Amino acid sequence: MEDRRTTLAYGALLLAMLISAGNFLFGNLAVNEVPPVVLAFWRSLIAAVCVLPFVIVKRGNPLGCFLGNWLRMTVLATVGVVFTPWLVYLALRSNDLIDLGAGYTSVPLWTILISALLLGERLRPLQYLGVALALVGALVFVFRGSLANLGEFKPHLAFLLMIASNAFRGLYLVLLKKWDLHPKPEEGLFVILVLGCLIMSPFVIAYETGAPKPFDYSWQVWGSILFIGVGMGALYLHLLNFGTAEIGASAASLFSYLVPIFVAVESVLVLGAGLHIYQGVGAVLIIGGVLIATRLHVREAPADHAPH
Repeated sequence: MEDRRTTLAYGALLLAMLISAGNFLFGNLAVNEVPPVVLAFWRSLIAAVCVLPFVIVKRGNPLGCFLGNWLRMTVLATVGVVFTPWLVYLALRSNDLIDLGAGYTSVPLWTILISALLLGERLRPLQYLGVALALVGALVFVFRGSLANLGEFKPHLAFLLMIASNAFRGLYLVLLKKWDLHPKPEEGLFVILVLGCLIMSPFVIAYETGAPKPFDYSWQVWGSILFIGVGMGALYLHLLNFGTAEIGASAASLFSYLVPIFVAVESVLVLGAGLHIYQGVGAVLIIGGVLIATRLHVREAPADHAPH
């Protein structure tokens, strides 16, 4: 029975990474027709609708949760629900999905750096080495492996937007730890999603009222919005939570490195993208640096005490 649950956990995590990679492809398709903030709004709205049954069944008290932590909830919504996906979809206006997929792996690195800043956690020498390697890898992508681009300072803006999104994602995770908040789906998570929708709604209303035909998206875009909202807003979190609970956070975190591989395969097969040497070099440096900074200095906890 235990082996079966472990197999299911691996399958759940693999599916979660496929959904995350699909967010790049479908996001790239949708932002060609709708602004990034509108796409981020729909993602949060659909996610909130998916979480609503938990509020009803478990008789949650989202209003009480909000009133008790209104300022912190608003900050979390702004950081995690508004700026994080908004910047991702701004980046996905570019077709360089392979580069952006590699940039996705910098989230743990940002979490470490922001933890050092806000939580006073000290970095070990080995962690500094990992940060330095990942930074060099990021610079390879920023200037597309070209010294001419570096000399003329022609950065890859979409990649920088993805890195900025990861910084906000890392900040969100650190704030949860700093404030000791554990948003339950039926309360805190629902509140954060609804607040995010409210913050973005003026931008969405302004865009739709200025459009010749409000909400007149193609079926491909509506399909992309549905995939992003249901996939990233509902399924992804549950699959990730189940897989992490079964095999531990340490082992589950390794699955995130599959995302850039899946994104690269999708880009080549669907978009006809080409692979470049600098992408391999940059990806190895980033992933290697992140692994050094986040894992190699940590002794593995016994299985019975692995964080869930």
